[in-house]
Amino acid sequence: MASLSCTPWGYLEPINNIYPRAILTKSSYIIGRHPNECDIVLESKELRQHEYFIHLSSKHFIIESIDNGRTIFFRDVSRNGCYIDGELIHHTKVLLQNSEHIISLALKENRVYRFIHLSGLFGVSNLDERYLKANLLGTGSFANVYRAISHVTHTRRAIKIINKDQCEKQIGPGFSKYLYREVSIHGTVDHPCILRRFDVYHEKSDLFVEMEYAAGGSLLDRIHKTYIMDEDECKFIFYQIGCALAYLHRLKIVHRDIKPANVLLMSNERETVAKLSDFGVAKYVYASSRYLNTTIAGTQQFMAPEVQFQTGHSTNADVWSFGMTLLNVYVGDTVFCLRGIRALNSVAHAKKDIKEIITKTLEKNTYARPDMNQLFLYPWFCDSSCFERIQKLVHV
Repeated sequence: MASLSCTPWGYLEPINNIYPRAILTKSSYIIGRHPNECDIVLESKELRQHEYFIHLSSKHFIIESIDNGRTIFFRDVSRNGCYIDGELIHHTKVLLQNSEHIISLALKENRVYRFIHLSGLFGVSNLDERYLKANLLGTGSFANVYRAISHVTHTRRAIKIINKDQCEKQIGPGFSKYLYREVSIHGTVDHPCILRRFDVYHEKSDLFVEMEYAAGGSLLDRIHKTYIMDEDECKFIFYQIGCALAYLHRLKIVHRDIKPANVLLMSNERETVAKLSDFGVAKYVYASSRYLNTTIAGTQQFMAPEVQFQTGHSTNADVWSFGMTLLNVYVGDTVFCLRGIRALNSVAHAKKDIKEIITKTLEKNTYARPDMNQLFLYPWFCDSSCFERIQKLVHV
């Protein structure tokens, strides 16, 4: 009989919701159709009507944990086999080495579960009552972002852990002002194309920020995988980010760090909801002047000239960064990194409308550079088909 563990070590998230989900705490689990011999039973009215149900075995696979959840083994015991990340496993036992795996049963196309290896608790009472910590999603100078699983609803969240000591070393004694500004600005905005911020928990050495989870990773991840995105895919994503920026600018908020790494995608589908994230250097524009802020903020490759040369900037600096991000995605990450703004020559083959958008957003004269609302009047964005497809996913 499988022994019990105090700490959950894994999570079986169904890719198709007709399958049961489970947080794994025992040392081993048998998964299959037999109601008396399996710990997780693949048997229901909905499942019996599914085309792949007849291929499932009474006992299909076993998943087990040793070393208090540090080591995970998967064993196929079925007639028709299993697939781990597309690789056939039949009557063999394999080590699950990654933090996440896709499990298909009987047929490669029958993707049933996403297995997520949990790494324990956050050590914060408010968070530990609600979430289990899964894998590391990303890391920065003074913050790490983890995926978390809800104890109750089994939904996923992203938890950003900001180390206050590292903040003080990087920013100086006034670091708390920057942290407060980030979480307060992010907490006041509400737009379908801006990543939602939920709760914030303060501890002595760390700040924990609970956020919406983006399963598709960042736009930077996508261009690293595909190298270049075509014009239609670019438009689908950048229309959404443009809507988010127009919303922020109406609230007199300048983001100041628009770049592919800060655009998150809610799924791996080609057409998905895109959300703006990371308000670490965002700031309110209180004065009527467009040139209030003179501090350097953001990422240099995407930074507007008025920010780099500290001549004063406001919301229009985001328009430049928006254009540089579009250029980066459209010409390819490698070309952009090697050639910077000179990569604009690489879009000579592009259609007139997208070239016009890139050229207008990269206007060095901030007086001549259009704002986000004006940008939407250009032909490239006046695409009813694209807008209708976006509206099916999200109301912008």
